[in-house]
Amino acid sequence: MVGLYDIWPAFVVVALLWPLAGMPLFQRVGFGSNSSRVRAIDGMRGYLALAVVLHHAVIYHEMLVTGAWKYPPSAFYGPLGQVGVSLFFIISAYLFWGKLLSAKSPVEFPTLLLKRAFRIGPLYVVAVGTAMALEVADGAIDYSAFATYERAFFNLLFGVFGYVPLSSSRICVLACVTWTLPYEWLFYFSLPIAAIFSRHPVARIGLPVVLLAFSILMSVNGGSPAYGYLGLFAGGMLCATLEAHGLLVKWHRHALSAVALAMLVGIFVIYKTAYAPGPMLLCIATFFLVVTGADFFGLLTASRSVRLGEISFGIYLLQGLAFVSTFSIAPLRAFAMDNAAQYWLVMLIAMVLLVLMALVAHLVVEKPGVSLGNRLAAVLRLSTQREVRETTAADAGQPWRIRDVSQDSLQAAHKPRSDDSLAI
Repeated sequence: MVGLYDIWPAFVVVALLWPLAGMPLFQRVGFGSNSSRVRAIDGMRGYLALAVVLHHAVIYHEMLVTGAWKYPPSAFYGPLGQVGVSLFFIISAYLFWGKLLSAKSPVEFPTLLLKRAFRIGPLYVVAVGTAMALEVADGAIDYSAFATYERAFFNLLFGVFGYVPLSSSRICVLACVTWTLPYEWLFYFSLPIAAIFSRHPVARIGLPVVLLAFSILMSVNGGSPAYGYLGLFAGGMLCATLEAHGLLVKWHRHALSAVALAMLVGIFVIYKTAYAPGPMLLCIATFFLVVTGADFFGLLTASRSVRLGEISFGIYLLQGLAFVSTFSIAPLRAFAMDNAAQYWLVMLIAMVLLVLMALVAHLVVEKPGVSLGNRLAAVLRLSTQREVRETTAADAGQPWRIRDVSQDSLQAAHKPRSDDSLAI
């Protein structure tokens, strides 16, 4: 007999998704080569997204039975999704703080935020728009209340405020995953301030250490969960700083993989939640070993893993819609709820559908969105350079005026930059 909370079905489901990523159409995923990206991190993203999906898979069963969306009573499936989210936060901080550390000239933050908006926004709007359309179809919306239209407006702002259902009838149609995006945006908006510290060799390591220590202190004293998320971002920044200074563990990649795997297992064996100082530090240490060279015995660097990583945002964001689409079929739902084995079989169908949805969304929505964002960023950059040239020319013709733009800034504006399309 198969139990709902048995561990092995999760690994079987992921293993059965592996051949799917080998389809020829998956060769078209990705945003182009980028030397700043670590292949193992790209490969890690797909499995982190699938970890969150498996976490919600058992929660969804409870919701179908009782109507309640709540944390599962499982030492494995409970922390599984939290570990996935924790490592996503760490990855975001590592990539963008690393971008500040490696920048040869001042980072153009309006351009960076614009590109982030077009990386996250298009698929987010599609997902949220679909969720709200389902609510409209249910007919349970109060159209006389101004709050309804206010929620709809804020729901469409690229995830800055997350998603608030227009009614209670479809509260988990997106599997309640959008809560992480406001924290991501807060981190992006903080980058101009963080950049001040990135230039000084002491401050660039002092800032993440202080933030991490503050997070642990506040978490230990019963502070808001947001302090734990701050620690995860700080941990990612610390990993990027250590890498920038060459402070890496010089072991064989298999040894690094074994230690990283042992630390991940330790989180599930020792702790009941991943949002605590202990598992937070273990997640940070695990990720640092991946940065150093741990590839989990080649799994993370395999082409199929990287392809899943490239569509990980779609896997993460569209999982609730895949669940709803699958379990809205009455015979399929009745079959799934008969016993745990049949539920996992139907959940496999839902996850195959999810991966295919994420693939289509990547090709039709994400890639065109990133391309448009890059073009708009190029226009914005050229406009900024033109303003710099005009200001400099005006100052040259009027020597009595105080210059607003330094020669270094002018050179930085003309210097070509390599832009990325980093995914969540």
